[in-house]
Amino acid sequence: MRRNCRLALAAASLACAFGGAAVRPPTVAAQVVDTTRPQRPPDSLITPLGDTLRPAPTAEDSARRAAADSSPLKRYLALQERTKVKVLAPARLGPEGPAPARSRIVFTRDSLDWSGAATVGDLLARVPGLYLWRGGWLGQPELPNFQGRGATSVEYYFDGLPYVPAGVDSVGVDPSILSLGIFDRVEIERWPGFLRVWLYTPNYDRLAPRSRVGFARGSRDFARYRGSLEKRTRSGPGFALEGENVTVPTVAGVRSKYANTLLFAQGSYLPSPHWGVLYQVLRSRPDRDPTIDAAGDTLSRGITRGNRTDVQLRGMWRHDTTGLGARADLLLGRITAGDSLTPSQRVHQVGLVGSYRWPTASLGASAFYRTRWTSLDLRANGGWQPRAGFTLAGEAGYQRHDGGRSSDWLGARAGIELPYGFHASGSARVGSIVAAPALLSDAAQAVRDWQGSVGWERSWGAVEATYSRTSAWLPLAYQQFPVVPAIAPSSATEWITLGGRLTPLSWITVEGWYSNPRGAVPEGVPPRHVYGAGTIRTHLSRIFPSRILDIKLRLGVEHWDNGVIGNDAFGNPMLLPRATYLRSLVEIAFGSLQFYWDRSNLTLEAAPYVPGLPIVGRPSEIGIRWTFAN
Repeated sequence: MRRNCRLALAAASLACAFGGAAVRPPTVAAQVVDTTRPQRPPDSLITPLGDTLRPAPTAEDSARRAAADSSPLKRYLALQERTKVKVLAPARLGPEGPAPARSRIVFTRDSLDWSGAATVGDLLARVPGLYLWRGGWLGQPELPNFQGRGATSVEYYFDGLPYVPAGVDSVGVDPSILSLGIFDRVEIERWPGFLRVWLYTPNYDRLAPRSRVGFARGSRDFARYRGSLEKRTRSGPGFALEGENVTVPTVAGVRSKYANTLLFAQGSYLPSPHWGVLYQVLRSRPDRDPTIDAAGDTLSRGITRGNRTDVQLRGMWRHDTTGLGARADLLLGRITAGDSLTPSQRVHQVGLVGSYRWPTASLGASAFYRTRWTSLDLRANGGWQPRAGFTLAGEAGYQRHDGGRSSDWLGARAGIELPYGFHASGSARVGSIVAAPALLSDAAQAVRDWQGSVGWERSWGAVEATYSRTSAWLPLAYQQFPVVPAIAPSSATEWITLGGRLTPLSWITVEGWYSNPRGAVPEGVPPRHVYGAGTIRTHLSRIFPSRILDIKLRLGVEHWDNGVIGNDAFGNPMLLPRATYLRSLVEIAFGSLQFYWDRSNLTLEAAPYVPGLPIVGRPSEIGIRWTFAN
């Protein structure tokens, strides 16, 4: 009888150990265990017949039970429960209110991991109508050109704070410096002739700490290492630490040296759902050798021990915790940028962002003051959805620049969802814009841009056609590429963009887009530009019903016809020969552990994106990413 009761006791202990943690509600009292105060054991263990079998447990029994309670399995189950407990996290600061469908391209952390893109520039290459000036493989300059407007056709925001050009190039941001590893979300807002990119760092909202680690190796000793740690608490404090180091050694005749260490640190205090403060720092230290041809001419400029530090202090207030009502954010920012060969530049900025949100409408406004180039930056925006499927949105802006110059514009867009999967939208932008406020010689240019789109979408397929018209424009040459010293002015241009997707089976997708200017082709972008991909993605559900396995095989293609990239030092057109690039991606995930193999230029294409700077060979990157609670 004693033996049977001991077995019953053991079974009861296991039931308490493994069952109690799973059903305990996530309250504060239930999850805080006071280990400093000894727990009083029961006086006796009673059988259903009321027989007393033995006295209270001895010290040895208590120690054995304590060891069982602290077993790795029990700690793991407790950690899993903490991953289900939500805590306060800093709200993202970005575009407010209703907006027409398909006016933004949104990449979440999961889609970024499965995109195969390594940098922000690499990600922008997926936008229809954008040509990325690649200086070669990873580590080389990547400058976007959207519909012939040059590097200034893209505007960047870092957690709601304008990320303005500074340092080595004060004309346009080089997005090759910004690795996607530190961002949890990227939103690309599309206008005719213009893109606005919102970059968001992690806003983890779970009680259990989260970590990410990753490393990769590639062609000719390429190496990438990254890691992060995030922690939030119920009482308000929280922090996030992220870092990445990329090393691309020099290979004669193939590539120049590149190295960059990217560090991000964030501290926050959110004692209430209504208010909080956040402080964060983003620091990059790019070091890139110039690329010089056999004649001694510089094809792409280098960065000698460069550095850029973006500091942000933000105060947040929300009237309503549902996302509706009034909200206000006060932002203080400081940018310090330069390298060993150029004087360091420092830009301070202070801004106030406010908005009011109703269930079907919103109004917002922002005001920023900067100490250099653009002293005043005022903007207003709004959105309205008078009925389901129909949305109106607009914005207005005014900027005052050094030298008595100014920019002002109005933008409007509308979209409607029609029966049977059809949809239509339109947008327009008018005003005058100073493309590069840092250059005192750059005057404001008139903007008269508009576009219209029609499309049809179903789960198994979609198609969209867009007609755009952009006004005449004088694009600035890319400072990073002295091999192309000038880009000729363009006249008003009409653009035809076609996009589509076909999913004949749930695990097969073919998608892509085609962009071509009608009439005279602006310099800096090629005609008949095509970007597409075929993807096989499967969970092998019959073998792994839990869907813990995820396999993705992707083959991408980019093609363009003969065009003109710009003018040489004597004013002669520089040809951009036609080219076709193939790129493959293999990704395998077991839960949150991911393996990937990214390989470029499968067909050994010799025609470069920028004259004299081809992608040599078939460079590849093989790596691992792992996200886990710890």
